[in-house]
Amino acid sequence: MMKKTPVFDYLLCVSCGICVQTCPASALGMQKEGKSGKYRNLFPELVTDGCIGCGQCAGACPMEAIRMEERHEG
Repeated sequence: MMKKTPVFDYLLCVSCGICVQTCPASALGMQKEGKSGKYRNLFPELVTDGCIGCGQCAGACPMEAIRMEERHEG
């Protein structure tokens, strides 16, 4: 079975957290550590299996740093 899940482009992400706030399933969290320029930041990632594949996170991202990709489930 195929299911759409968000894929993050961390080079475009500015760590604003809008995607996390927008997710109706609370499946995202600002937990991935990384660097943006010379500063350490937290970036969004899937933190639960609760993603419903709705794409609201991708639609809300002001940097267009999220795309929805089909993945095999199971």
